[in-house]
Amino acid sequence: MAQYNLLGLCLKEKPIKYLGPLQRLPGVDGMLEEYRLRQDKGILHRFSYYCEMLEGHSNKSYVTVSDDLKGLIFQYLKDKSNRAKGQSNANAIYKQLCASRGDLVLKEKYSCYTNLGWSMEEDFDQSILLWHINTDLLYYRDDQDQNSSSVRSPDCEAMSKLVSDYMLYLLVMRPFMLPDGIEKMRFQDSCAKAIQFLQDNNANIKGRTNACGKLLRVNTEVSPLEVKGDISKSTSVLFDAVRLAKSLQSLEKDGEYWSNRKKWEMMCDVWVEMLCYAASQCGWKEHVQQLRRGGELLTHVWLLMAHFGISEHFKISQGHARSTVVVA
Repeated sequence: MAQYNLLGLCLKEKPIKYLGPLQRLPGVDGMLEEYRLRQDKGILHRFSYYCEMLEGHSNKSYVTVSDDLKGLIFQYLKDKSNRAKGQSNANAIYKQLCASRGDLVLKEKYSCYTNLGWSMEEDFDQSILLWHINTDLLYYRDDQDQNSSSVRSPDCEAMSKLVSDYMLYLLVMRPFMLPDGIEKMRFQDSCAKAIQFLQDNNANIKGRTNACGKLLRVNTEVSPLEVKGDISKSTSVLFDAVRLAKSLQSLEKDGEYWSNRKKWEMMCDVWVEMLCYAASQCGWKEHVQQLRRGGELLTHVWLLMAHFGISEHFKISQGHARSTVVVA
């Protein structure tokens, strides 16, 4: 299971071999980005392109999919399948499940869509970035919190982090497996804004915990879109992620119903639903190509969804307990 992390990339935790000292020089990243975006195909443009490609691979890592995560995904899909069984509108229920990308969890299971639903109304790539940054902010903040009275949920924290980093890996390294309209440029812009923020506030920030602390101290009462008329969406992504993290913190602090454990259970369920949404929206040709290489986790989730009859690419034949591929 591949992993990719935005903060790790911004903090240059794994600089490109042999180019590490060069990357750390002031202004080098900005210069490379400028040449990367130029239309001409000169040597510096090509060099910046190769730097981007090498940087992507150097920041990628792999972990074993835990049994807990496998069990969570299996149980989630089984419960959703059981919900539709025997219903006259089963097809409509399956279609709704395939179209849910975290919003259904917030609405039906946790009743907090009013507070958090805005984060699901963005483009899917923006929602991935929002929840990825938010997950890191709360993961490292809670890890630093020494409040012994807070009941932790280490399993849900770990699984949320795994799926969060995996979804970002798909966004950056396998964008063709995500729904149409995914903008890699938004990720690159978000990285640039995060790097700029960290450098502007403290050039000596070390580690993700320190960086998350800096971000959580940002005043998010006023949206950056209201402060400046001409501002890129990437700036909004970074600060909206901080706003999302603070919204989750406020739920935990203000409501008796919410606890640290419940917060992470909800985040874990949101990530699983987003993962299943991505699996259902990915084209069958892309899934087949990945199976030839051993299969992405996303493809295995897609096949499990087909097993339970929850997929737009499969249909269940009447009277037969098997799925048939529907090629559009």
